[in-house]
Amino acid sequence: MTPILKSPASLPSMTRAKKPQISHRDLVMEMAGFAEKNTAHGLTLFIADFALFSAAIAGVLFAPHLALKLLASIVAGAKMANLASLGHDAAHNSLTASRRLNWLLGVLSFMPCLFNYRLWVYDHHALHHPHVNGDHVDSFKPLSKAEYDALPPSAQAWHRFIRSGNPLAFGLYYICQRWWQVKLMPRAFLPRAQHASAWKHFAFVATYFAAFTTLLACAPLFAPVSLLEAVALGLLLPFFIFQALMSASLYINHTHPDIPWFTAGAPRALTQQAEMLTVHLRLPRLLAKLVHHFFDHPAHHVYPAIPCYQLGKAQERMNELLGERAVVVDFSFSALARIVNQCKLYDYENHRWLDYQGVPTTPVCRPVAEYNTLPR
Repeated sequence: MTPILKSPASLPSMTRAKKPQISHRDLVMEMAGFAEKNTAHGLTLFIADFALFSAAIAGVLFAPHLALKLLASIVAGAKMANLASLGHDAAHNSLTASRRLNWLLGVLSFMPCLFNYRLWVYDHHALHHPHVNGDHVDSFKPLSKAEYDALPPSAQAWHRFIRSGNPLAFGLYYICQRWWQVKLMPRAFLPRAQHASAWKHFAFVATYFAAFTTLLACAPLFAPVSLLEAVALGLLLPFFIFQALMSASLYINHTHPDIPWFTAGAPRALTQQAEMLTVHLRLPRLLAKLVHHFFDHPAHHVYPAIPCYQLGKAQERMNELLGERAVVVDFSFSALARIVNQCKLYDYENHRWLDYQGVPTTPVCRPVAEYNTLPR
């Protein structure tokens, strides 16, 4: 049997308290207690983020100096990321207590992001959540050494670039391989029965985009801004910042030396333990609140009905219950850089990460190592 392998000290810090092991079923029941929806709280978060996004766009158009316009553009991109996080909650029917209101807030939250609500729901609810790190196309699904070697040189160079961990790579990856292919207009991956709804949502997003770009194009007529400034700082830069933030967040949530990925036929005892398949990036309390607890991700995957404003408490409780099994990374750029450097390719047979030469960079992922010690 494979022994239980602990991560070396060089890896990012993790919670290692001595706690008795809790079953996945009991963990789900414990997390259910945090799924308390508050309509006023959820609606307030949406109104605040949408108002700040709108104010930031106004700043791009009306601020008297270029430096202030640039700052407003960056804020607009960050607020788009916040709105996408709230749209995510609304699509899970957890942002407020009203299903109809959640639908409306989800559609409106995704609107500035140019996300097709119907496509997002299918990709996230039907593929991502039921098959976490599984055998389907997903954000930053790692290639095996054989898959990487089979790529032409240009594709290998692209793969090295998108897993390099820099903001430009994160943004270009998500725009090219996720937003354009999965989040905008219906394609072959979507079941035929959902195409009509998806095209209606695409028409809605396209109408918003046309109206918004028209506003920016006309802005020089009524605001102290050039056409180039209006388009570059009101549309292109915020959109790229949002895409880069979204991309980096998804990478961080599911990439770590102790986070396994699976091919078809993997044991359900592994693939159904969502708490072992996601990372908790532990942020300072205020920063965690500002990003709507998006990085308290294991608790969300165990019980998706928990609203973002309850996730901080839920994740703290989960870490207590899991003890040394919890994968917790204390935020630092050096910790994230170590993860990026170690996690390039994945050995799906032995469940460890590799470099591009096929040399293992990590031991066997801890959940798999522990599973291998169980009696059969």
